[in-house]
Amino acid sequence: MDLNYLAEYLPVLMDATKVTAILTVVTLILSTVIALPLSVVGLRKPNAFSAALDLFTLFMRSIPTLVVLFFFYYGMPYLGLVLPAFAVAVVGLTLSAVAYNIEIFRSGLRAVDPGQIEAAEALGIPRWRIWVNIAFPQAMPVFLPTYLSNATLILKGTSVASIITIPELTAVSNEIVSLTYQPFEILIASALIYVVLGGALSLIAAAVRRHLTRGLSAGPVRSAPAMKASA
Repeated sequence: MDLNYLAEYLPVLMDATKVTAILTVVTLILSTVIALPLSVVGLRKPNAFSAALDLFTLFMRSIPTLVVLFFFYYGMPYLGLVLPAFAVAVVGLTLSAVAYNIEIFRSGLRAVDPGQIEAAEALGIPRWRIWVNIAFPQAMPVFLPTYLSNATLILKGTSVASIITIPELTAVSNEIVSLTYQPFEILIASALIYVVLGGALSLIAAAVRRHLTRGLSAGPVRSAPAMKASA
């Protein structure tokens, strides 16, 4: 391995890593914020909205993210909507991630004893407090491992953004290789960077899980009467 060659291009790889990290974090935040309320709505009695939501999740989970990016990058201009490449990457990755996160959050919420929800509703506790204080604290340990897996997939999925000229890690690595014809060092370094980023996500999720486990063992859910009194 030529360490001098690797050291020459390492700053460029680090800049590309920043783009990958930003794209991952933005996608994670947006997809989580959007999917959380939709997952709650999707658990209600069947109606037109929940049916449309089911159709959306099925549709988006069936389409490769690359096709979604191509649609927004090459297809939407025909309709008069031209978005910057980074915005297209965020929209495409977020739409795909939302579809998976909705199902992930639903699976966790379905594991919560519905009797607790019904008892809280009978006591007149505001619905938003039921979800925030009762449902989600118990659902999070259930869906967190799958959510982490999806977060890792989002991280790796950012590599498809290279197709629409986003200078993320995979795109820059390929560009360096095409210029120097020395793939070994660059590709090994890129792989290690992805491992580090994925490991960071795993450490964060493990810390959150430990915190939730301690919280649940200490009694994370206040009694319904106490919640009603404080409401």
